[in-house]
Amino acid sequence: MSCLGQAAERARLSMPMKKIEDEDEGLWDRLTGFFETDQEVDFISAPFRWDKKELFAGIEDPDTFFRSSLRSFLTHHILIRTDVSKKKDTSDGINIRGLNYLKLKGVYTDVFILHDRPSTLHRRKAFKEVDEDLKVVDPRTELWDSWKLWYKFQPLWKIRNYFGEKIAFYFAWIELYIMTLILPTIFGIVVFAYGIRFAGNEIDLEKAANESLTTALYSAFTVFNNPATPWFSLALCIWGTLFVEQWKRRSNSLKYEWDVSNFEQLEPDRPQFYGSKTRKNPITEEEEWYYPFYRLYLKISFSVLTILFMVLLVIASTLGVIVFRAAFNAGNYLVAPPDTTGMNEAEIKAANITREETNALYTSIVSSVLNAVAIMLLGFVYEKLAYHLTNWENHRTQTAYDDALIIKLFAFQFVNNYASLIYIAFFKEGVSGSEGMFGNSDWKDTCGYTDSSGAPLCYPMLVLQVAVLLIMKPMPKFFKDVIIPFLLHFWAKFRSRDNNDNVEAVNAGPEKTKELIDIIEEDRKLIAGDTDFTLSEYTEKCIMYGIIMLFGTVFPLAPLVALICNMVDVRVDGYRILWKNRRYIAQRAEDIGIWQYILELLNMVGVVVNSLILAFTLKGSESIIYKPVSDSDSSNQYEPWMVAFAFEHVCFALKFIVSYIIPDVPSDVQFKMRKEQFQVNQLFEKGPLKKETGANGGANPTV
Repeated sequence: MSCLGQAAERARLSMPMKKIEDEDEGLWDRLTGFFETDQEVDFISAPFRWDKKELFAGIEDPDTFFRSSLRSFLTHHILIRTDVSKKKDTSDGINIRGLNYLKLKGVYTDVFILHDRPSTLHRRKAFKEVDEDLKVVDPRTELWDSWKLWYKFQPLWKIRNYFGEKIAFYFAWIELYIMTLILPTIFGIVVFAYGIRFAGNEIDLEKAANESLTTALYSAFTVFNNPATPWFSLALCIWGTLFVEQWKRRSNSLKYEWDVSNFEQLEPDRPQFYGSKTRKNPITEEEEWYYPFYRLYLKISFSVLTILFMVLLVIASTLGVIVFRAAFNAGNYLVAPPDTTGMNEAEIKAANITREETNALYTSIVSSVLNAVAIMLLGFVYEKLAYHLTNWENHRTQTAYDDALIIKLFAFQFVNNYASLIYIAFFKEGVSGSEGMFGNSDWKDTCGYTDSSGAPLCYPMLVLQVAVLLIMKPMPKFFKDVIIPFLLHFWAKFRSRDNNDNVEAVNAGPEKTKELIDIIEEDRKLIAGDTDFTLSEYTEKCIMYGIIMLFGTVFPLAPLVALICNMVDVRVDGYRILWKNRRYIAQRAEDIGIWQYILELLNMVGVVVNSLILAFTLKGSESIIYKPVSDSDSSNQYEPWMVAFAFEHVCFALKFIVSYIIPDVPSDVQFKMRKEQFQVNQLFEKGPLKKETGANGGANPTV
C-alpha cells in the first residue's frame, strides 16, 4: 500500500475525500434512472498526499483503496520508471532504464497485466482462505452484465474503474455519437421515403419498363436527388455542430467528475523518450536530458515528405482505377458479345447498346470494389510506416506522441478514403465529356447516364460509391475483431493440449503455485491487442463520420448505416476487450485529444463539399433551387457558384450561432468547480466534505 500510495503522490493523482452524506437525486436523475447502469457516487477529490492519507475515502481498506485501473496504472508506472542500472550511463541519453528498456534488450520476452478474477466478496489477497458462504463476485461479469444492455447507458464509471480514463472517454464519445445519430437517421429515412414517392411521380414507369435494365436503374437514382435533398444537407451540417458542441459539454463534465482536468499539464515524460543533450531543469534545478527542437523539426519535416509521397500513391491508385474503368468501358470486357444470329440491323444495334450499358454498370461496381480494396491495403501499409516515423521523431510526452501519430494516420486516411469520391463528385463529368484518354477517343471514363439535355450526369455513380464504401468499411474490422480472434482462440486451445509447461514455477506453496500458473497461462493465451485500443477505433469512426458529413447529402441512408454499425461495434468492442484480449494497461486522459479538432475540421470541410455537391453535382436540384419558371422567364435562375456561395454562408452562419449559444462547460459544472476549489483549500483543516452529484455519479448528456 505504501508503495502504491507514494507512487500516486509522485504521479499527482487526485483521490476522493471522505464524504459526509449523499445528495438527493435531481429531476434528470429520476427521469433517466431506468437507463442508468452506474450507481457510483462521486466525492470531492484532492491531490493525494501520503502524510494526509487518513482524510481520503476508503483508506481503511488498503487493498481496495485504489480502484482496479489505478492499481494497474501505478504498478506499470513504477515498473517503467524504476532504473535498474547500477551506474549512470550517458551514452544513449536514456534517463530511466525500466521495464520497457529490459524488454527491448530481451531480458523479458512478454509483458502483460492480468484480468481481475472472481473473488469472494472483496477478497483481500489472492489465494487467501475465506468463508465459503460469502457471495462470489466476478468483476468482469458484473461489468459485462450492465454493458451488454443495448437499451441502457453504458457503465462509464465501471469502464473507467477497470480500463482507465482513456478507454472510458472513447466509450463515452461513441455513446453520445450513437444517441445523436438517431435524429439524422430518422430525417434520412423520411427523405428517402419522400424520394421514392418523388421518383414515382417523375419517372414514366411504362416507358422505363421498355428501356434497358441499366437505364431503368440509373433512373431510379432519382430517389436520392429530390426536393428534400438540400434540406437534408443543411440538417446534416447543423447536426455536426450540435454533436461536437454537445460532446464538449459531456467531455468537460466527465473531466471534472473523473478528476483529470489538469492531467496534460502534469503529464510525465514517456519512458521511451531519450535526450541528446543535458541541461538544468529550470524548476527542479536538476540535470536532465532533453532533445533539441531543431532535430525534432527536421524529423517532422521528413515525415511530412513521406506523407506527401504516400498521398501521391493514393492519387496514383485512384487514377489507376479510373484508367481501368475507361479501358473496360471501351472494350466491353465484362459482358460477352450478343448472339446476332437471325437479327436485323436495328436489333443488333439495340443489343450492342444493351451490352454497353450493362458493361458500364458492371464496370462501375467492380471499380468501386477495387477502389475500396486499394484504400484498405494502402491504409494497412501506411499505418505501419506512421508508427515507425512517430517513434523515430522522439516526442517527450505520450499526449504529444499520440497527437503526432493521429495527424499522420488521419491525414493519409482522409485522402485515401475521400479522393475517389471527390473525383466522382467534381471532376468525372469533365473527364466523361472529354475527347478520351491517351489520345484514344474510346477510352472515356463515362458516367453511364445523361440528363435531359444529353450532358453527363455522375451523381448516380457517386451514390453507388458512397454506399459501397459505407458497407465495406466495417468489414476488415469485423474480420479482425471477430473472425481472427475466434480462429486464434480455437488454435490456442488446440495447441494447449501439448504445451502446458511454458511457465516456470515460482517460489510459493504447491497449490498456490499451480493456481497462479493457471491464471498466468490463461491470460497469456489471450490476444495481445494494439498498444492503444482507442486509436484504430477513433480512426474508423471518424472516417465514417466524415463520409456522412461530406457526402451524406447524396445518400440519406448513410446515418442509418452508421447507427447500425456503431450499435453493433460498441458491444463487440466491449466483449472482446473483456474476454478475448489481454487486459489493456490503464491510461489516463482528460479528453479525446486531437480527435475533437478533427471532428470540427470535418464539419467545416463538410459545409464546403455539400454546397458544391448541391450546386454542381446534383443536376436534378436545378429543378428545385434555381430552375426558371419558363423558358422566357429566367428571373429566378442563378449560376451554380451563386447557389454554392449562398448555401455555404447560410450554413456557416447557423453553425456559428449554434456554437455560440451552447456553452462548452455546463453551468452546474462551472459552479461545482468553483465550489470545490474553495472547499479543497480548507479541506485539510476542516475535514472531509461531499461533492454535489446525483446518485448515478455524474452528469448526463442533454441533446
